[in-house]
Amino acid sequence: MQKTETRLVVFLFFLTVMMPDTGNAQGFGGTPAPASVTWKQVNTDMVRVVFPKGYDSLANRIANVARVLGNETAETIGGKQKKWTIILQNQTTIPNGYVRMAPVMSEFYWTPGQNNFSNGSLRWDDILTTHEIRHIQQLSNFNNGFTRVFSFLFGQEGQLLSNGLTVPDYFMEGDAVWHETLVSSHGRSSLPSFYNGFKSLWLGNKEYSWMKLRNGSYKDLVPNHYPLGYLLTAYGYEKYGENFWKKVTNDAVRYKGVFYPFNKAIERYSGSSYRQFRNEAVQYFREKTLPQEIPSEPHFTYLTKEQKNNVVDYQFPHYINDDSILVTKRSYQEVNAFYIISGANEKKLRVRDIMIDDYYSFKNGKIVYAAYVSDPRWPVTRDYSVIKLFDIHTGRQQQITTRSKYFSPDINAAGTEILAVNVDIEGIVNLCRLDARSGSLLYKVPNPNKYFYTQTKYIDSTRAVSASIDRNGDMALVMIDLTNGAAVNLTPFSFGVIGYPFVKGDTVYFNASNQNADKIFAVSLKDKRIYRLTNNINGVYHPMVNAEGSLFVSGFTAGGYRLARIDHNNIKWEEFPSENFTLSNNKYYTSPVLKMPGTGALKLLNNNSLAAGHGENKENPVTKYNKSFRLFNVHSWRPIVADPEYGYSIFSDNVLNTFKNSAYYSFNRSDHSHTIGFNSAFGGWFPVLSVGAEKNFNRTVETTTGKSVRFNAVKFNAGVSIPLRFVNGRTSRFLNFGSGFNIEQFYFKDAGVDKLGTLNYLNSFLTFSNVSQQAYQHINPRWAQSLSLNLRNGFTLGNRYKFVAQSLFYFPGLAKNHSLVMDLAYQKTDTLKDLYSKTFSYTRGYEALSTRRMYKLGANYNFPIAYPDWGFANLFYIQRLRGKVFFDYTSAKLNDYTELKNRTAGAEIYFDTKVWNSFPLSFGIRFSHLLDTDMMNPGVKNKFEFIIPIGFVPD
Repeated sequence: MQKTETRLVVFLFFLTVMMPDTGNAQGFGGTPAPASVTWKQVNTDMVRVVFPKGYDSLANRIANVARVLGNETAETIGGKQKKWTIILQNQTTIPNGYVRMAPVMSEFYWTPGQNNFSNGSLRWDDILTTHEIRHIQQLSNFNNGFTRVFSFLFGQEGQLLSNGLTVPDYFMEGDAVWHETLVSSHGRSSLPSFYNGFKSLWLGNKEYSWMKLRNGSYKDLVPNHYPLGYLLTAYGYEKYGENFWKKVTNDAVRYKGVFYPFNKAIERYSGSSYRQFRNEAVQYFREKTLPQEIPSEPHFTYLTKEQKNNVVDYQFPHYINDDSILVTKRSYQEVNAFYIISGANEKKLRVRDIMIDDYYSFKNGKIVYAAYVSDPRWPVTRDYSVIKLFDIHTGRQQQITTRSKYFSPDINAAGTEILAVNVDIEGIVNLCRLDARSGSLLYKVPNPNKYFYTQTKYIDSTRAVSASIDRNGDMALVMIDLTNGAAVNLTPFSFGVIGYPFVKGDTVYFNASNQNADKIFAVSLKDKRIYRLTNNINGVYHPMVNAEGSLFVSGFTAGGYRLARIDHNNIKWEEFPSENFTLSNNKYYTSPVLKMPGTGALKLLNNNSLAAGHGENKENPVTKYNKSFRLFNVHSWRPIVADPEYGYSIFSDNVLNTFKNSAYYSFNRSDHSHTIGFNSAFGGWFPVLSVGAEKNFNRTVETTTGKSVRFNAVKFNAGVSIPLRFVNGRTSRFLNFGSGFNIEQFYFKDAGVDKLGTLNYLNSFLTFSNVSQQAYQHINPRWAQSLSLNLRNGFTLGNRYKFVAQSLFYFPGLAKNHSLVMDLAYQKTDTLKDLYSKTFSYTRGYEALSTRRMYKLGANYNFPIAYPDWGFANLFYIQRLRGKVFFDYTSAKLNDYTELKNRTAGAEIYFDTKVWNSFPLSFGIRFSHLLDTDMMNPGVKNKFEFIIPIGFVPD
């Protein structure tokens, strides 16, 4: 008779709440900078800016901006601005920044990005500072009321957890974007592209629920929490004044209302329901960004169709011949690749290498683009942007530069030379002319005006055109002499965004923001006359003109970027006075009659009449920063709850993220024993060094005669490892190997002897993975391999050894979003009793054994079931249901003559969800049908399990 057992399998997990612009510590090999970096500091009352040698002026600028903002705008969120440490990283090519709460620190990745329509024209360090300082102000004021209880119980992680429960991420980011624009007039909320997502939904008559807007979708385009948060935050300031959000957030972190305190506070201070407030905010910006009467499209002919349950982007069209267009295509189901479109047919050429910016150039069968390459040991803080050259006729691609920082490359008509923007680690920007065959530098074009160049195109062999940013944060289309660097303005400098130039004959076509949308313009090289070619409502980008003069663009829609054509007869060459480029545009972030503290605060620093050392431009002293400063920096503590063990752990990290420590105490309620211990790791050098110790008091063990014996134990470990990450081409490879020496001594209190013995062993390991790029809907990478090897070799108590090898192989399934995963494992030990922990991946459904020799074969087939996009009460939202069918086979050799086989066939259903509109949580139900007898539970044939996976990638 069969027996069915239901078992709850819940893996312990810790919910880590990060500010959405923030970066999580990636462990050693992640955020630490190379050991060769010499650090300096500017230390003020507001911030400590830690920076590489040579960045004195930039560090001073950041410190001065932080001081001005602390004086001018902190009051609008609570009045406090705690002192923060900001680390300036200059060797990465990824433009980013984050504020971290545990420990208190921030990192700015200095190299600016090339996508002007994402970043705007404001100088990159000001964008980072105005945004991240607002997060510092938020966190400085969000530790009040009941949140202090969280801080008392859990330290800085406690405040982070409480803030994540009470203040939604959309407010954190929306308020920071609002702050950018308030103090500079150049922030992201002044960019038309910032509203493309919502405008596409409104124009496409897409009405999504609030929970869908909050949590996103695997099948539909949904704007993220940045624009959503800005709509609500700006509306709150606009309608209810400067103190509205200060009062709302103060009540929320104090848990006034307990359940939904943030929503209740909005209702309290607005007099409207939370639903009504949301709807009014969205409607307010709908009226601001869309005209009252929606005209028809400006003679667009869409060449690509929208797809059901998918978002597809066709970008950067390039003319090949009368029948064919080259584009990049990516979707929720496919990674970014080069395609040739011929009528209704599409031909895939090649998946693009991993890159930061989608931009590329094409001439005479050659594609040139910049790709991302990581430094193996310091992959987050030092990486490169290298030039790749791809021949569409031969299918051959080559990398022509190494360890470079080249961006936005273009190739000349002859195919012999490449022009690229170079940003070196000293922050100097130049156009570089490179040999197209070898990648060697032919000539570095002078930059006397110190422009920041983006998206540059050849005009001819001696001239180029570039969307350029000056030192005031204004932008213009500039023609550059490639022999001496002399620049001629084709458009006047203004804070309006310009980009994506395309040269055809004596005309340069380009994108520019105008009247709340990014549109297509053209300028004549003969007489410098400017023309507006489109008057669209939502953004169209990447202009290209074919031999007949027809205009091709990528139009932003609710289904993604669609390829569109405007026949040459329908293009309206509307002359556009150059002075119109200098007119203010899209400044609907605040009402003209609303006087907000901090409005235009950056002008206190940008006023040229205020020389350094006068007014707000202070020359702060620069001093050496000692890498050993606050090596021990206790920031958080967590409870240990693993019945019957209960206790607390404390955590310490220095701000350079090179020295990590934890200490803990636990009490066992079953045998009344105690444990204390610590672990430390240093990652500031090429190898990672670790050490740890643990002391157990009054442990109890049962002897073979049934007698209880009490003992004490001491454990010590020391190890070394080398974590490496190789990102190059279309895959990411990870390699980590090392070894650790472990000592365990047992002192028996009741056995009449002082010490039973010592278990000394060496633990050596190697892990490797090779992972391809993954589209949004992919459950797993379509191609990936992983390998884990672990050998524990004892020197005492019989010299016990144990070897475990495990591997996973990922393959494409029958459909684009399906995945086949093969699971292999092997274990071998000696004939002595196994004293080591179990790491072998045993057949699912069985009680795991550990025998002399075991191997396992497993097959898993993953597939999506549905994308419900459904939730209730702002508590629980289901984005995706996915299934898995599996078969496991394990052979376990018990001795020289006995071999045990355990086989299982089963299925799993997983729910990919969001909890409280914030926390991603995947959980599932597993059914296992046991095809053999479980030695530990012989009556069980069917088993149900509830699973919360630890890993972020399903297997």
